[in-house]
Amino acid sequence: MKHATELYEELKDRLDYTLSSWLHVQATHEEEIRSRTILVASAFLFDNLFAKQDAGKELTQAAALDQGTHFVAKSLSETATLLRVNMSSSLFAEGQSPLRDYLRWVKESEPEVESWQADNYGKLVIVTVEELVNLFTAKPGHNEPLRVAELLFLNLTEAFAFSYKELLGPRFLSQKSQPYFASVNEAMEGIRAEIRD
Repeated sequence: MKHATELYEELKDRLDYTLSSWLHVQATHEEEIRSRTILVASAFLFDNLFAKQDAGKELTQAAALDQGTHFVAKSLSETATLLRVNMSSSLFAEGQSPLRDYLRWVKESEPEVESWQADNYGKLVIVTVEELVNLFTAKPGHNEPLRVAELLFLNLTEAFAFSYKELLGPRFLSQKSQPYFASVNEAMEGIRAEIRD
């Protein structure tokens, strides 16, 4: 299995786990289809930017298998383009959204989180999480937006970090966005310690 396909599977598992076990919500059919489109588009960019294993065919097949008759190839390419444009925009961090509000709040106590902006490794994670947070806070009835933003941010950052470590090995530690990933890892370890206690 190629790195990008593994990332897609990991992101799906992590998203489903976060929704069911942390947020206690059941995604609607429409939310599930859209979230899978976002994740496979993100995995495609991961391959295109970093892994370079030409995983497009495998990712398209995985998306088609997951989405069945609701699969729309054009939606994948449009979503990948949206994510890539957001990664390239210097204005992204200045806009308003639940995730951006959360990032502004958390940087007060953990300024290293801002290093997500330092390279494409961090940017890909944030623009992916942004789309998912917006999806799951678009209508009333879900959890408080900042809580959704926090939990998706933490869990999906950790999933991406795992894939980056698998791909880059020790080189991952020298990337400019490493302080962001290290900060999230520390936060997740703290959460796990609290759960164990």
